[in-house]
Amino acid sequence: MMRSTEILLWSRGGSFGEFTTPSRFCIQAAYFGTSIGVETWTSLRFLVSLLPPPSPPPPTLVFWRTPPVGSYKINTDGCVKDGVASGGGIIRDSSGQCIRAFFSFYGDCTILEAELRAILDGITLAQRLRLSVLWVESDSTLAIHCIIKGGGPWNIQATLRHIRHLLALDRNTITHIFREGNQIADLLASEGWDRRYYYEYSSQDLPRRHRSLVQIDRFGLPTVRGL
Repeated sequence: MMRSTEILLWSRGGSFGEFTTPSRFCIQAAYFGTSIGVETWTSLRFLVSLLPPPSPPPPTLVFWRTPPVGSYKINTDGCVKDGVASGGGIIRDSSGQCIRAFFSFYGDCTILEAELRAILDGITLAQRLRLSVLWVESDSTLAIHCIIKGGGPWNIQATLRHIRHLLALDRNTITHIFREGNQIADLLASEGWDRRYYYEYSSQDLPRRHRSLVQIDRFGLPTVRGL
């Protein structure tokens, strides 16, 4: 004899296709006043495992865009490995040429803190170089949301205030880019983790691998997301 939850599974739509996850089934079972026993849960997990996996999104092309003439673009990234954080970034002009690149080591902090500290380092560097009209780009949607909308944990509030003060959102821009279009910043952040200190590259001493990524972006060559 089938349990009540098993009867519900069959009666709702007459097939298993409607229930794509056990958690969704639990919600509906609770709504109808049924209880889930250990045996039923085991059976349910097996039935769900028979469902075909969801189709992955189609591959998309990701492009890095040059900033408008007279402005500068800062791409940054944060990195956390084994609980230790670093960051990196690059400043480029409207032709896509590197003005300055950097990497930094942050020690013990969260990935959100690392993303924000990398953004702050990039803006601070641009200010020191007397560059204005900035377009900041990060692959962290959470960091961008915290800068624009506010919120977030207490330990990032001082960094957020500093970023907003330097960035002056009424004159500058901050946007999201997929990780595939932020590869040079990702490479610099990883370098910060490996070397564990702060360092800046000029356009002349940028390593060969870094220069090749800059050229890929500069010539508008895409990277593929979703393969």
